[in-house]
Amino acid sequence: MEGVGIRGIKYLIGTEIETVISGYSCDSCDYCRVCDNCPACSDCVEHRYYCDSCDIDIRKQIIEIAEENGWITPDEAEELKKDLDSNEICDLCLRFYIWQNVICENCNPCEDCSYVRNLAYCPYQDEYTIDDINIDRIEQYLDNYYHDESCGMEFVTKPFSSLRDYWKAVKEIVKVVGKENIDISERCGGHINISWENGNKSWLDYDTIIASNILFFSDLLSYMFCCNETHWRNSYKEFPSYLETLENDIYDKYCAVHIKDYAIEIRIPDSPKDIDNHVLLSSVLLAISLRTTKIPFDKETFRKTKEIYDKINYYGEELSKEDKSYLKDKFKLLKKFIEKPLKALSHDLGVDLMKALEYRFNNPKYEESTDSEFDLKQFAIKTKVKANASVNVIPSTQLTLTAFA
Repeated sequence: MEGVGIRGIKYLIGTEIETVISGYSCDSCDYCRVCDNCPACSDCVEHRYYCDSCDIDIRKQIIEIAEENGWITPDEAEELKKDLDSNEICDLCLRFYIWQNVICENCNPCEDCSYVRNLAYCPYQDEYTIDDINIDRIEQYLDNYYHDESCGMEFVTKPFSSLRDYWKAVKEIVKVVGKENIDISERCGGHINISWENGNKSWLDYDTIIASNILFFSDLLSYMFCCNETHWRNSYKEFPSYLETLENDIYDKYCAVHIKDYAIEIRIPDSPKDIDNHVLLSSVLLAISLRTTKIPFDKETFRKTKEIYDKINYYGEELSKEDKSYLKDKFKLLKKFIEKPLKALSHDLGVDLMKALEYRFNNPKYEESTDSEFDLKQFAIKTKVKANASVNVIPSTQLTLTAFA
């Protein structure tokens, strides 16, 4: 998908929507999980059907096993052998689960089993599975979907060359998979992948600069866009340990900003239960990625950024007044840094992203106590067009990439 959202630049943006939807089905299971807790055996134990198989020979075995294990003395064993109908033999069998040895070992419940691969007895029956999803409704937006062991089914979008198309895709996917199946406390992430080209230059020529700039703002972005349960995902979006190792750490899979062969993956975002919040964050990350000037990142700034980032993403702690004051100053820098590309992207999306961003800073997601949803439409750019006119807006604010440097 090629498109020019900003003059001279072809960008691509996609996201990964993680859910708690089970990936299990009869076809995907290497063995039937019904057998883990065999209904035939459970029923037998509950109703003591194993007693129906008891006979004189089995009662003799019960006495022998009890004697061998020291549960009865030899003299007691001899007395019991004189009266094989004694209830004391039954008591021994039940008390020490001897029936498991004398009955179960010779039983073959698998023969003519009516429970195996019977969905009525599947332990995952009550879970929302991939079979409950109408994939046909969202397949046009997906690049792939698969079961991720960290949480559940993961839906990977195609890369989009238009934020408007990206917004539509995320809304439709979340609608189909269900917001109730996106649980941040169960480690559901919403990684965002970004790439761009501009003539003979691309993001690859500035990958470490872009990664460093995103990490510079990562504490602020986490505060503005991540919910207060985001710390449950801490092992999947780690901040680099040291400034000196940053340029190596960004190639680690679980780094908060991860350099891939085909895109920059930002692992900070939660899965888009709050759709418009996710789309606004995606727009901001794209705007930062379009800048090719490196923001100075000294040791003290790195230390403070990591400290606040970890408070949010590792410990789930409340920020201090000092922290918030620090982020307020950083927010001013962010607005100045991305003003031009964000203005151009606003026209691509049809939303005043700067106004939306200011609202989000004043009402940070991290401090929300409920699952409220952000609404981008309240910041829609109103354009006057003639009825039935075909509109393809390329605003005068669209600039070449070098203008963002």
